[in-house]
Amino acid sequence: MFASRIGFSWLVLALLTSFARIGVAGEPAAPPPVPVGVAKVDITPETPVRMYGYAARKTESEGVAGRLKASALALGGDEGEGPAVLLTVDCGAVPAEIRQEVLRRIQAKSSLRPERFMLCNSHNHSGPDLKGMRSFSGTERQHMEQYAKLLPERLEDVVLKALASRKPGRLAWARGSVPFAANRRVLKDGKWSGFGAVPDAPADRSLPLLRVTDAGGKLLAVVLNYACHNTTLRGNFNQIHGDWAGCAQEFIEAEHPGVVALVTLGCGADADPCPHGTVELCQRHGRAMADEVKRLLAGPFRPIEFKLTARSAPLEIPFDAPPPLDELRALAKRSWSAQRMLDRLERGEKLPTARTFGVAVWAFGDDLAMVFLSDEVVVDYALRMKREFDGDRLWITAYTNDVSNYVVSKRLIEEGGYEVNNSISGLVSFGRPERLQPPMEDRIVDRVRSLLPETFRKPPEKP
Repeated sequence: MFASRIGFSWLVLALLTSFARIGVAGEPAAPPPVPVGVAKVDITPETPVRMYGYAARKTESEGVAGRLKASALALGGDEGEGPAVLLTVDCGAVPAEIRQEVLRRIQAKSSLRPERFMLCNSHNHSGPDLKGMRSFSGTERQHMEQYAKLLPERLEDVVLKALASRKPGRLAWARGSVPFAANRRVLKDGKWSGFGAVPDAPADRSLPLLRVTDAGGKLLAVVLNYACHNTTLRGNFNQIHGDWAGCAQEFIEAEHPGVVALVTLGCGADADPCPHGTVELCQRHGRAMADEVKRLLAGPFRPIEFKLTARSAPLEIPFDAPPPLDELRALAKRSWSAQRMLDRLERGEKLPTARTFGVAVWAFGDDLAMVFLSDEVVVDYALRMKREFDGDRLWITAYTNDVSNYVVSKRLIEEGGYEVNNSISGLVSFGRPERLQPPMEDRIVDRVRSLLPETFRKPPEKP
């Protein structure tokens, strides 16, 4: 009886939708309804914890200045390929093994394919350092292990609640911009010389917005994407806080009661918020995001028909042969990646043979293609893909499913410096990123091209 009622309800909705689509001439056709569900959960640590990023911080957190959240958006029904779930987490880096554990738990209770489950890290530097947990000891280790047990439970719960709350809805998207992202790589004579704000250097300040409404047009959720480090707060700040992404969520949700805001990060590994340094500046940047969301919500929007094709094909990047130990020790003085390999060799450990890099694409018919990349990807990737593919229908998210290394471009390798020395290219080549051939940039762009449907692979012809 329950199933037959649901089937009848969807039949009525489909009929109403078909009548709506032949209504006023000149209006864009309303897409058929799709099951949508959203949920949000607090993931703030219950004890002091060691914090992510900023090596100068050597003590646990001292209180909570802002709550941390995880939000889930579930799209589609259980038939066919099943639903898709976008999960955003206020965390510097959720370890890949925790993501796998969450997926395993969900799959025990609901059908969810791996390529249709994307965990997007906010890369917040004022939250728990789950990645560094194994290096801690004593009470610090106990606190991190306690949080590492709590987090998968909370993430499983929020995804299952989003799946359970699905009801007929519609998707649409628009694109705006926010100005606070600034390229942080200061150059001298064409080489990296330190960090700062470089206004005329490459940055991606676009703000794509996904609008999720119920079948009657009531706003349920918004998803934002912005290419900028979540590092308004610096190493001298020792409290838990969600940074600009957390503030943006709070402002949007306060202005739209009942709405869930999800924030993902684009290719902003070489961009910092400008200015930075205080909670007040986090609020200023969050306010700028919320104001742009308010402007965009006034319309117009481009409707999205839910014909989702999800494809995932990780890259396997082989390691180069290690250099002699004397050479590796010299490289380690200027390369964290080389130092890490040297430490493993001196402990007598076996070196890995390859490094995996995640690439996935969600294509919504011909309306929108979302690209998901793992790790910390610099802006050149987004700018190049928007040129070479149909950038007008492209949404690019980094920091997805795993965050371990920077992913640098050919340009940055020529310039050298921090991101290059700590990149996947530097890791697999033992601190000699220029030796990686073909470069990561070409490998990744080619893999994205192979996953994109044909209609997205070329830029539109100019009139």
